[in-house]
Amino acid sequence: MASSETYSLFMATDVSCRILEIDPDLMLRTAGIAGQAGAGPDLRVSAEQYFAVWDTAAVLSSRADYVPFLGVAIARGPVIPVFFTLSCAPDMETGLLRLAQFKSLLGPTRMRVFQDGPLLRIEYDSADSRIPMPPSLGALQIVVMVEHVRGASAHHIRPVRAGFDGSEEERRQIAGHLGIMPDRSDVAFVAFSQDDAKRRFISENPSLWADVEEDLKLKLAAQNARMPIATRVRGALIDLIPMGRTGAEDVAAALQISRSTLQRRLRDEDTSYQAILDTTRREMAVRFLTKTSLRSDEIANVLAYSDANSFSRSFRRWTGKAPMAFREEATSDSD
Repeated sequence: MASSETYSLFMATDVSCRILEIDPDLMLRTAGIAGQAGAGPDLRVSAEQYFAVWDTAAVLSSRADYVPFLGVAIARGPVIPVFFTLSCAPDMETGLLRLAQFKSLLGPTRMRVFQDGPLLRIEYDSADSRIPMPPSLGALQIVVMVEHVRGASAHHIRPVRAGFDGSEEERRQIAGHLGIMPDRSDVAFVAFSQDDAKRRFISENPSLWADVEEDLKLKLAAQNARMPIATRVRGALIDLIPMGRTGAEDVAAALQISRSTLQRRLRDEDTSYQAILDTTRREMAVRFLTKTSLRSDEIANVLAYSDANSFSRSFRRWTGKAPMAFREEATSDSD
């Protein structure tokens, strides 16, 4: 029996469409799922529908090299909280094992990390055993992974082996990026030497990881209808805020309930949408100020403020201090 799980379309219709300059509404229509309530990046779909949406990228993209182009852009571009599992880790192996726990937040694919003789091997397949993952999606995940570990290690890591079920031309398209020619394989995979698997990441940040892990668990909880609505709203906001979506209607769509039901259930828990939004933004701001080197304007962007001044006004309201003054004081207190 096919899985009843649903998955966010954010990576497919928001991130990928922006990078490839594809109209997301056209993508949904081409995939045959237009007209559904809440259609857009907040829509949750089945694995079959998700893969259908992804397959339209090959049809609608004007780039023959859309897989390596998109993979590099995703790794270097938008802030996607799930990928903090990698960047905060002490090394590749630790980061990949962490990422595997939260892979479903990115779409209907599973990720296995294991020792294959002297190599660390990562395999990708469909989260629904009835619905095969498109080979090009496996290739994309390989490119994204390699680009992420190169950035985190500040080293041009080259896989020892890789493979996916693509034609010779499709495999050649990512060979230049990987530094090796991928095999023709039924399973999408990439494998690294032990030296590279244990190579230290310059981006290691254990204190930030403690917070990120809590956030990712909340994002998983947001998908569980049995959790308190306030917890689900906070989990949804952690995902939506970096996308620039802070409205109650955005969260309601992500949770697949009406806005009026959302507001009513929050009142039943003696809270409000605005209170949860402010608390979530404040906690994220404090984290970025005290545990990263992001500038004030960069934090404002991640928190979906129109500009740094708007963020600064909110932060002063929350703490009585300007963001950079707060950072300086926190830094001096820790010395």
